[in-house]
Amino acid sequence: MLELFLYFLLILVPILALAALVIKAPTHIGMKVLALGIAAGLLAASYLAGTALLGQPKPARLALLESASDEVVVVASLNVEGKAIYLWLILPQTNSPRAYSLPWSQKTAEALRQAQVQAENNGTEVRE
Repeated sequence: MLELFLYFLLILVPILALAALVIKAPTHIGMKVLALGIAAGLLAASYLAGTALLGQPKPARLALLESASDEVVVVASLNVEGKAIYLWLILPQTNSPRAYSLPWSQKTAEALRQAQVQAENNGTEVRE
């Protein structure tokens, strides 16, 4: 949730700076009101867009970019044939799982399933 707040701040600062410039500019009051209305609308839209993205899975290649290590723990997976492989991963520097997706691949789905069966038989977890 902290990430959402930081991204929101990255959008907030330039919008407020532009709104302040318009307010200080020697223009008609109607233009100033319009600029403030647009700024408020952009802020609301950016916050709503960010919160809508919270539950959506990220592409799995981002897990490697976000992680300093190549190893992640696979908590769960869901294969949707022809569409995607959805993963719930725990990255090394985090304690909570995050949702990711891989493009559909029969070979990848089978390899993941074999790793899950092997981990279950060994009483361990799947590490990829």
